[in-house]
This record gives sequence, C-alpha cells and structure tokens, in this order.
Amino acid sequence: MVAATGGQGKYAAPLMTTPPLPMRNDPLAALPRLDRHKPKFGPVAKSKASRWRAYVLILVHVLIGLHVLHWSMTGRTVTPVEPSEAMQTFELGTINAGFLLFLALIASTLVFGRWFCGWACHVVALQDLSAWLLGRIGLKPRPIRSRVLLFAPFVVAGHMFLWPHVKHWLDPVTKPMPKFDDWEWHLTTDAFWATFPGWIMSSLSVLVVGFLIVWWMGAKGFCNFGCPYGAFFAVADRFSPGKIKVTDACDACGHCTQVCSSNVRVHEEVAIHKMVVDPACMKCMDCVSVCPKDALYFGAALPKPFAVSQQRKNARADFTWGEDLAIGAIALLATEWGFRRAWFGEQIPFLLSVGLGAITATAALLGWRLLRRRDVLFQHASLKQAGSLLPRGRLVALAVFGWLLFALHTGVVNQMAQAALDESAVVLGEQRRTRAVKPADLQAASEALARVDRFALWTPPAVLALHGLLLREVGQDALAVQQFERMVERRGFDPAKHNLAPADNALALYYAVSGQNDRAALLAEFVLEANPGDATSREILRRLGREPQAK
Repeated sequence: MVAATGGQGKYAAPLMTTPPLPMRNDPLAALPRLDRHKPKFGPVAKSKASRWRAYVLILVHVLIGLHVLHWSMTGRTVTPVEPSEAMQTFELGTINAGFLLFLALIASTLVFGRWFCGWACHVVALQDLSAWLLGRIGLKPRPIRSRVLLFAPFVVAGHMFLWPHVKHWLDPVTKPMPKFDDWEWHLTTDAFWATFPGWIMSSLSVLVVGFLIVWWMGAKGFCNFGCPYGAFFAVADRFSPGKIKVTDACDACGHCTQVCSSNVRVHEEVAIHKMVVDPACMKCMDCVSVCPKDALYFGAALPKPFAVSQQRKNARADFTWGEDLAIGAIALLATEWGFRRAWFGEQIPFLLSVGLGAITATAALLGWRLLRRRDVLFQHASLKQAGSLLPRGRLVALAVFGWLLFALHTGVVNQMAQAALDESAVVLGEQRRTRAVKPADLQAASEALARVDRFALWTPPAVLALHGLLLREVGQDALAVQQFERMVERRGFDPAKHNLAPADNALALYYAVSGQNDRAALLAEFVLEANPGDATSREILRRLGREPQAK
C-alpha cells in the first residue's frame, strides 16, 4: 500500500525456543514492510498445493454454472447455495439452501478449521486469479496489517445478521421479524437471480473486490478486512482442533511465511505455539507444500482459542494508531454513509459498498501521506522522494484526490436522495389518504427531489418515480410524464428489480388517455409480471380490452 522510507529495522526469524519478539512501535515503517522476514536457506519453492486448490476452485465454478444452467432450462431450481441467502432465513423466515450451507460450513470449521475460504469460496477464487494476473504484469501486491480493519468483518457481519434483530427489538411494529415457529422450508425457487446484482454491479465487484483490493491490500484483502462470513469462520477456527502443526525438524527458515497469502506469520506462530493459531489461516496448505524440511503438516491439536496471533502484535502494524483509527472511521463512513444504496445504473449492494469503503479509506491515507511525508512508496512504486512528487506520484495524487471528491459527492447526493425520498413518501402518502396536504408542502417535497436530480451523476429511478407522482399531484402532467419516461429508460424492464408499480401505472394511464394503447399495455403487463395481484394494472388492461399476457 503506502510506504515511507526509513525505520526499516531487520527482523530475524525466531528459533524453535520461544524468543522475545521486537515490540517497538515504528510509525515510519514501510507500508507494507519490505523486511517482513528474510527467508533463509535457499530460494523458496513454488507451492504444489496451489495447483490442486485451483482445480478445486474451477470445479466449484463448474458446479455453479450447472446450477444456473438447470434454472435456465427448467425455470425452477434449488435456491442459491450462497451464505448470504441466510439473511432471508432470519428476516423472512425462509429456510433456504444458503442457510443450510452456512450452518454446515460453520460446523465443519469447528472440526477442520477454516478450510472453506481457502478451497471452495468463489470470492477467494476471484482474489487468487486477480493476484496471479497482477503478478503476470509485474504487480506483486504485499499484504497490509491493520489492527482496526481486522474487526471490519465482525462489524459487517453484525450489520447483516444482528442489526435487523436489534431494529425489531426497538420497533417491533414497523420492523417485524418472523418467529422461529413460523419459519418455513423454501429450498427451490423460480426467481433464482432475484437476490444477485446485475451485470453493472457484478462487473464492478470483480474490479473492486478482486483487482483493486488485492492490489492495494493483499491477496486476501477482502477476506481479512471485509468478508462477514469470514468473521463466523474465524471464531469457529479458534475452537477447532484442525491446525497446521510443526515437528522438531523445523529450522525457522521462513519459507512458509513467504508463500502465505493470508498474511499469517507462519514461522513465528509454530515457533511460539507449535501450531498456527491465527484464525486468518485458510488451510490452503501452501506453507506445508513448500517446507524444505517437511516439518509442517495438518493435524489435530488442542485449540488455543485465546492465543494472540502474531499479526495482531503492535510491532507488526503498518499504521500508527491515529492512522489506523482514521482508516476504520473513513471506511465505515464511506460504506454506510457514502456508497450503500447509491445508484449507478444499478443500486450498489452492501458488500460491494464495503469494498468501496475500504478503497476510499486507503486512498485517504495515501493522499494524507503524499501531503505530509517526504518519501512515499505505494506497493513497489516510489511516488515521492525527498519531498518532491515523481511523475507517477503526480498521476497517483490526481487519481487519489479525484476519487475522494467522487466519494464525497456520492455520499452527499446519496444522503440527499434518502432524505428526499423519505420526506416525499410521507407527504405523498398523506396526500393520498386525506387529499388535504398544503400545496406548499407538495411543492417543497418536489423541489427536494429535483435538487437530487440536478446534482446526481445518475439519478436513481426511485427518485424519478416519486418526483413524477408529486408533479402529477400538483398538476404538472407534462413534467410528470417526462420523469416517468426517464425512470423507465434508466430502470429497464427487469421484473426482478421492479418496485415502482405506482409510477408505472401512472405512466400507463397517461399513455392510455393519449391513445398510446400498446405502450400502456406493455407497462401494465410489466407490473403484473412482477406483481400478479396488482389491481390497477389489471384495470388498465381491462379498459384497453386486453388480457394479461406472460412474457
């Protein structure tokens, strides 16, 4: 990531007897350190396990492809076998395949350790592929060590799985949660793709969660600093007997740490604990594969759940405490306040917003150091020397500060949009119930949405829909139709993403009145495809003399 020259003391690998570890706090240490450790006794061999792991991950994606193919051919299949689907179990009471998989993975981790992340996770496959491709063009990312960001997966997991229950406890009326007795089996679905992002956010996820985070934060950057499921696996791993262990043949050469892409100080862990206690260990077996003495192996051991892993030592941190806390705060704000629910052709999903938040925090630190330090190194590239920006440093500075301005603008507009949508929904709902809302209040709500439309780089369809409904209430029909048509243009005709039926029905009525019957029928049928019980759409089709048609 970012680095300043100076303060790069040597660190010798520990002997098999437990040595005192250097605990000095070096705020000027390179980020990441260029002297993580110095492998001894010849070059480090290539891992033989990585090839087998690649084969397994390819097989996982073949199975995913077969799952999608089965749905496309039959129209119905097993619900997505994805841990994130467990959220629906807790929030809707539907026991799906993803929930059962999540339980099985946690149970197996309690026995074998954190194996799934290394051998079967599609996100790890993306990160491994990204690291390999970056290496092919000469970019070999170094992992970072942050004391604060290590807690990020727990914060994200709490937000996804705990916070809905807290909201229900605080407000059981408007935030209902199903009782355990009301849970129902839901193992098949015909709306297989409904919970997945579209092609825009999928492509952005590959770029952000794959290449950018790997490049900036290390080969397992998202696993260590963002994945909510990893938080569950990390806790289970601490109590698991399945560990990487060591024999007396170990001579602390450090080859194991050199090949570990999970940021684990393997040679120190086995020297101190006789096994790897760091829950970041994904049992990928690379360390075992490259050991020149065959001293490492996977086996059963008495767990040490409360042992402190070496990467949590203060001397290992790449940031001062002030920087570390700032990174955590910026990542949280950028995720929750800035990018979450923002719309750029599609709404940004939560886990992608976590990745964007981490990148924003990293960019903020890089920008700070470019301003404040005389010498700055980003990964392997020197950006600033003796107080002067190098040519590549100027380009990086422009990119960093451009990104920060974009993130700030996104956050401001996002918050404006959420506030305007909430206010306008209340005003419009009251108007429909009582028909007694003051024209000034309707106009104020309409102007709030218009401001969002002016300042947003891409106006969310929900803003356009609600703005059109308010314009309709104040008699500005031509402007209302214009906003409705922009809504349709930006949203498209994807029933899985449809939640704007009142605006669609309003536009269909305008078309019907103006004699554009085909366009009116198309919109009404679109609403019915997503919501077959919509009475307004059925009435529109009845007036047009048409029966609902399935697409």
